[in-house]
Order: sequence, then structure tokens, then C-alpha cells
Amino acid sequence: MNKIQRLIAVLCMGILILSGCDDNMSLVGNTLIPDTDKITIYADTFQIQASTVKRDSLFAKTTNGLLGEYYDPLYGQLKSDYLCQFYCEDGFQFYNTPYNNKIDSIYIRLDYIDYMVVGNPNIPMQIQVFPVTKPLDKVYHTNVDPADYCDLTNEIGSLAFSASGGTIIDSTSYETDIYYYRRRLEIRLPVELGQKIYDESVNNPASFKNQQAFNDFFPGIYITTGYGSGSMLEIQKTDICVDYHSIEVNDATGKDSLLYYSEVFMTTKEVIQLNRFENSDTEQLLAENEDYTFVKTPAGIYTRFVLPATEIKPVIEGRMINSMLFSIKYMPNEDWPYSLSPPPFLLLMPEDSLSSFFQNRNIENSITTFISSTDYSPSLTPLGYSPTTRTYYFHNIANLLSYHLATTPDEDLRLLVVPVNRIAGYNSNYGMYYTTEINNYLAPSGVKLRKDQDLMKIAIITSKYEN
Repeated sequence: MNKIQRLIAVLCMGILILSGCDDNMSLVGNTLIPDTDKITIYADTFQIQASTVKRDSLFAKTTNGLLGEYYDPLYGQLKSDYLCQFYCEDGFQFYNTPYNNKIDSIYIRLDYIDYMVVGNPNIPMQIQVFPVTKPLDKVYHTNVDPADYCDLTNEIGSLAFSASGGTIIDSTSYETDIYYYRRRLEIRLPVELGQKIYDESVNNPASFKNQQAFNDFFPGIYITTGYGSGSMLEIQKTDICVDYHSIEVNDATGKDSLLYYSEVFMTTKEVIQLNRFENSDTEQLLAENEDYTFVKTPAGIYTRFVLPATEIKPVIEGRMINSMLFSIKYMPNEDWPYSLSPPPFLLLMPEDSLSSFFQNRNIENSITTFISSTDYSPSLTPLGYSPTTRTYYFHNIANLLSYHLATTPDEDLRLLVVPVNRIAGYNSNYGMYYTTEINNYLAPSGVKLRKDQDLMKIAIITSKYEN
């Protein structure tokens, strides 16, 4: 860093402190010694516009499935279900021969974590299962219509359940005396389906030659809910299990042994899972509102911010953009049982980047896209907002404005804040977190963002070097 750059950095830090005292200052610090190296520092304030917008669908390439129905008085009704294929290893064969070539049972196994259940976990509900009859397309968008792929008149399995009633299969302490439980639901399917799978493996092994052959033979299932509304589960694992027993002779003793086996087909990243979300009663979120904007997942309801780039451009022409701090304040959770919580992270991005960002598996680049954090540096904490100040911080987004003015200077800068799930790694040598993956946040969440006039002001620190 040369002398001039060091001076600029020191000055900008001082300007940021001073600008907190007076949002209206327009010119700061005229000259520096020597006169031949004059640097002028400016602080200009502009007004941002904010509104709530909606997208029809989300890109959701995931092996997790959201299942259930939930109503929130502010954020409306949400229903979710999914269609899925199952992974089959190439050349699959049953490990052993079932006794009399008959399988015992076949069932679907759904695993979830109890603390990730949204709503009332004691509400009685029903799971319904239907066969997929047409190969699934790799669309991965959440406006899929199950009727395009399923026979909805042929229910092959159902289960009355409550989220709190799932069988506990594991428990883990994440704080002193606080545990979360991994639970499991099992839905029995017609034994004829399991027998069909076994008979096919014997009579037509080509159906198990590779994944495509298996998909042609068994296209998948559709899992949804029937009666009941009030809770929603994030299913982390969906399996189909075929159980059978086999009699084997012990070579040493010559005695028969009755052994039990289970062949398991899982949902994995190698196969297709299509998640569907139905949202209703969201009109009040999209209506004009002088005080708030909204974000809701997984509804595609975002907040749009418009920075007046066409107004900013002539004011800062010929200057270097040093700093433009951006943050968003939100309101507390609504005061009713099982109210939605804020999404863990927000991603700030140009509106026209939304359609390609997730499909291309991008992560934030701190040039055109920024991940939220607490009031600390994003690299020092895995959190996406500060619960004490109720603020999502994006820090210095000057690069974003510079890029926009260089590429589309005659248009205002339209930005979205999009709820995301950030997967982070940790570098122990430097004590820093870093992003490894970003996906659309699909769990139910909602947050009300403040748009007070003072909060919608943004200060831009610029400088101009004159030799």
C-alpha cells in the first residue's frame, strides 16, 4: 500500500466515525499537506426505496424434504410435500435369498430432528403416499404439479402421526442439559410392491443394471399430507426398506439359523427430488406498506431495495468510491404461539442475478453478492444477523455500486435480499469462517424489515485525488 492509499484508508475511517454524528454532511476535509498531493473526501447521503416482491418458484436441488401444513396469522398458509426417486447401486442384488422367495414387508422411513419442526408438534396429521408413474424431470423448481407425474387416485400408504410422536432413534446434547432428538416415522406400503421389487431383481436383473434402468422400473413416490394442519417437518432422510428373513445353515454345527435382512433404497444427490410449496393468504405482505417490508420462506417473498444510481452518478462523477455501509433492521417475532423466526442468513444481490445464482451453485463474491452477518466481520462469525441489535449487516458494499456504475450507469440499482442457507467451513489457522455452499433457505421463516425514513438513508464516502 503506497502513501496515498494509506492516507485514504485512515481518512475514511475517520469519516465513518464523523458521519455517524451528521448524516447531512456533504463535504469533509478539504486539504492535506503537502498542497501538491491534495485529496478531497466527500460524504453524500441518498434515499433508498424498499418494497415487498414475490417470485413464483424457487430453485430447490436438495435431498431434504419439507412436509406438512402450517398457518401463521401474518405470513399466511403454507403447505409442502415432495416427489422423489431412490438411489440404486449398479448391478444391485438382494444380499440373500428370502425364505420361500417371499419378502416380509416394505415401508418408507422418514427421519427428522425435533427442534427443526415448525408449529405445534402435537397436532394430529396424516401422511399419504402415491406412486410416481412418469419419469421425473430435472426441473428442481418448487411450483411443480404432482398430478403431472402421479396417479393421485391410487394411495399406496398412509400414516396418522404427530411430529412429537415419531420414534426416537438418536439424541444429541448441543448445550448443557438441552437435547435434540432424531425421530423416525414409518409408513407401511403394500407387500406386493416389495415382492415386485424382489421378483424383478431375479427375473429381470437388467432393471437394476444402472440408475436409469431402475428409474424406468420404479419411478419413485409422492409424499404429501392429508388431514391436519399446524406443523411442518424438515425430512432429512427418506428411505424405502424391503425386509425379509432367510434360513441359513451353520457350516460348523449344521444347525439352521433364521436371519433377518433389510435392503434400503435412499434419496441421494444422484437422484431427483422435487419439492413443492403452496402459499396462500400472502396478499397482505405484498400490499403497500409505509413502515415495513417482508421476507418469507419458502414462499419466494423477498424485499427489494432500489438505490438511485442515476441520481448518485452525477454527484460522485470522477471520484473513487471508498465506502458504502449497508444494514437492515428487523422487528421482533410476532407475539403469538409458534410464530415464525427470521431466516438465518440474507444474501444481497442484484435482482437480475436471482435466476442464475442458485442454479450455477454460486457463493457470495463480495463484489456483486454479499452475505449477511452480525456486527462483526462475516469471516469471524458463522451467524447471519445480530439478535441483540436485530440487524442484518452487509458491511461495505462499495464494490457493488462501482460495478453497477461501470456496467449499467443509466439504470437505478435494484437489489434483493434473499433468505439462504449458508454452509461454512472453518480455518483454524486464521480463526476464520468461509462459505462453502449457499442454497435457498427452504425451512419456514418470516421477518418484518423496518423501512423508517432514517434507516433508508445510505451514506457514500468518496474521494478525489488532485495532483
